[in-house]
Amino acid sequence: MPDKKWHGHTGPFPITQMSKSDLSPLQLAFLNAGVENGLTEITDFNAGEQHGVGPYPMNIVKGIRMNTGMTYLTDAVQQRPNLSIIGNTLIDKVLFDGSEAYGIQTADGKKFIGQNIILSAGTYGSAAILMRSGVGPKQQLSALDIPVVADLPVGEQIVDQPFFYNAYAVNPNTIGRQTPVIAVKVWTKSSYAKKDELDLHITATHAFPPDQSPTHAGFVFSVALTNPKSRGTIKLASKDPLAAPLIDLNLLAVEEDRKRILEGANLARKLSRSAQFKNMIVRELNPWRGDTDEQLMEAIKTTIESYAHPFASAPMGPEGSKTAVVDIKGKVYKTTNLRVIDASIFPDVVSAAPNPTVIMMAERLADAIKNGNKPS
Repeated sequence: MPDKKWHGHTGPFPITQMSKSDLSPLQLAFLNAGVENGLTEITDFNAGEQHGVGPYPMNIVKGIRMNTGMTYLTDAVQQRPNLSIIGNTLIDKVLFDGSEAYGIQTADGKKFIGQNIILSAGTYGSAAILMRSGVGPKQQLSALDIPVVADLPVGEQIVDQPFFYNAYAVNPNTIGRQTPVIAVKVWTKSSYAKKDELDLHITATHAFPPDQSPTHAGFVFSVALTNPKSRGTIKLASKDPLAAPLIDLNLLAVEEDRKRILEGANLARKLSRSAQFKNMIVRELNPWRGDTDEQLMEAIKTTIESYAHPFASAPMGPEGSKTAVVDIKGKVYKTTNLRVIDASIFPDVVSAAPNPTVIMMAERLADAIKNGNKPS
């Protein structure tokens, strides 16, 4: 195959590189505007070059986004005699005998016993389960009358990628089809980026509520800072598993993060002024006013969102360090028989959507367990 240097084709998780022919007219105009402004046209972001503008690689098959449940839990896997899948179940906590994990308890009180306990509930879910189980900051757990099993900095280093919607009203009579919803992006760097670091995404998307546009059609240049420095927290509001945890992502708390995403927003607006969008863009909707950097920054701070890529609520690191909760194999310090395997154990963000990276990490740790490197 011509792309075998960069790609495999035998794994269970499909990745398809979209092409120019897949793009909507607005998305094609965005790509051409990027090239017009000096960005390299990228045909495959999973090959040797990423700095530029081009169609997305997507885990979509026949219009349906794939996930690990659909691709790994095949009919054959689900029929294995040693596997039980229980849906619509909320996990309350891990059960311990001293510091040894021996099972889990669901929110309705059911208990399941096992030799190796692995949490894969995501950055928010795994952290909440750990803390309800007695694994977390001693002061916080004691305040909720949760017996402390292991005093560890769970939830103290959470990080997510901030996301700003630079939105436009567009002419529904000139823009053509509005599918696919997402298909093209700019991946570039701010002036603060280190060598080989790409810290800004600008995604061109039709994901805009039409009733929020005076023309009943909208288009968004979504600006994301992919390598932020700001850190937030996740804490328990209650030891009740039905109570949502308290999440403070603390987005843009570090001044450099604010400066970098401001550069991204200015680039997005520059792209929107390209002649490529003539007769397509009617007017800017967000920010509704941003003649100066100060005004634009105020709009960013007012409307900032999450890219929904949280990491590091139970980060890996050297034992005894101020931030580490697990070791490089996902084993929870100060306990036995307990691992965490999901995005919560990454000590920092990855500068892209984390889905495939998390899957690769999980496969590597699953192989370690399979090959006899059992939790201890």
